Amino acid sequence: MFKEILTEQWMFLSPAIQKHYGLQDGGDIAMEGELAVKHGRFIKILMPLIRMTGALVPVEGEKFIVSVENKRRGGTYYWHRRFEKDNKVYEFKSKMKLFDNDVVEFVGFGIGIRMGLNVVDGGLVYEDKGYVLKLGKMLIPIPLHLLVGRSSIEEFVTDNSLHDLEMRFVVTHPWFGFGFSYVGFFNYTK
Repeated sequence: MFKEILTEQWMFLSPAIQKHYGLQDGGDIAMEGELAVKHGRFIKILMPLIRMTGALVPVEGEKFIVSVENKRRGGTYYWHRRFEKDNKVYEFKSKMKLFDNDVVEFVGFGIGIRMGLNVVDGGLVYEDKGYVLKLGKMLIPIPLHLLVGRSSIEEFVTDNSLHDLEMRFVVTHPWFGFGFSYVGFFNYTK
């Protein structure tokens, strides 16, 4: 799916990121790492609604131990993220599907975020193209970005890193500023 979208850009991805997104049908991969999770003021207000979708980790903190399992079945890429801190576990499951030349990551209630993909300096950058609601085979745009903000997601490899890949996920609202972030690293375990 990712190779199909990136076409000639695929060969410019670092090998570690190709490993993550180059799964064949029936394949799976696992990673473990550490992330810092931060919430902006307005996200804290919205967190009870956001928790219902299961989309974001509802607490802040440094050094969350995070395990990620991905598998590909047909045209669907499944994610199972598990955040652990202070003897508490927060799980987040989603799935990505190809629509036109974009991926849509779906969380609860058929809500998804549509994203374009680009390769920058060997890393993968997701371009937020807005939220959608899936009704049958149709994707209906919904103005959820006015409430939550826009996402910026990057997975990258640095020359001096001790880790297989690093990531940065930041949500910024046009009026309220910083909303949410995950920042950290991962290493492959499978």
